[in-house]
Amino acid sequence: MRDKIFLDTNILVYLSNEESLFHETALETFRSVVEKYDIWISRQVLREYAVVMSRQEFYGKTLTPQEIAADIAKWEKSFNVIDETKEITDNLKNLLVKYDLKGKRIHDANIVASMLKFSIPLIFTFNVSDFQAFEEIQIMKVQLQSDGD
Repeated sequence: MRDKIFLDTNILVYLSNEESLFHETALETFRSVVEKYDIWISRQVLREYAVVMSRQEFYGKTLTPQEIAADIAKWEKSFNVIDETKEITDNLKNLLVKYDLKGKRIHDANIVASMLKFSIPLIFTFNVSDFQAFEEIQIMKVQLQSDGD
């Protein structure tokens, strides 16, 4: 059995956006991840992907609802997808209290709560600072140069 890894939303975004300076790094790293790990995402990540890819201010070109729906279907077939459960919500409540979380940090905590439910120790993300506080997980480090995304 292979180790598990969780993909953060930004990975799907950069894999999909060939105009991003992060695309090539995301693609190269993703290829090595596919060889070594069972890949997991959550319904939350799919929703976040839809939001980001429908917002013109991020990339200049938005995807159509049909394109976003097709991408979501592709990700659902390609990866293990975590559905929300009571146990994940219970994990989230514990993380909220433990780390005194508020606002947008709760989205990150919900990802960690999902990872805990399915014993996924590692997250692949370009937003390392979003997850550094969570001692329950490890972060795959990727070197990047900023493109303003």
